[in-house]
Amino acid sequence: MKMVNGTNLKISKIFLLFFVIFFSLKTSISYSNDIKDFTIEGMSIGDSALNFFSEKEIINNNMNYYTKDDYITIGLNNHPLLDQYEWLQISFKKNDKKYIIESLDGVLSFRNDFNGCLKKKSQIVLEIKDMTGIEPDEFEGKHGGDPTGKSIFNNSEFFIGNDVIAISCINWSKKMEEKYFDHLKVIVNTSGFHKFIQSNPY
Repeated sequence: MKMVNGTNLKISKIFLLFFVIFFSLKTSISYSNDIKDFTIEGMSIGDSALNFFSEKEIINNNMNYYTKDDYITIGLNNHPLLDQYEWLQISFKKNDKKYIIESLDGVLSFRNDFNGCLKKKSQIVLEIKDMTGIEPDEFEGKHGGDPTGKSIFNNSEFFIGNDVIAISCINWSKKMEEKYFDHLKVIVNTSGFHKFIQSNPY
């Protein structure tokens, strides 16, 4: 009888331990479903760029990327705020005097190393899958910024509601490399800016 009670006690303890471990693991998993939870160099969608940069810095670093003028993108490199990325791109609506961030791009260079870029991209995609619990859309194609059609991109996109997180490797053609460099981008876009980019505004 004592052995039975002892066995039952051991089973109860094992069950309790299993329950505690299982419950702890389950409650520690939290998926983010708000684009504002994702930061690049401490910045988030919805922040004002003026919280991080002077208006002079913002105006002087306009990239003049687009033929359409709905949005403006600025580019900054070798800036004291940059820790994880070599280059930062920030986009906001053209006439927004508060410079509310609509898009953030963290950029790492992979000059003449497209395979290295794809490898790093795969690592980041896995991290974001763990954070969001979402499977990305995967696709590749010709980059709209190259009129020759010889530059290519490889994208993974996570849709957080209507907003988008994208990880992209871009392999510029030799002609385009006179102005740009092959790189990896981690992109956080509002739905509005994503639609703008999809319209091929270059």
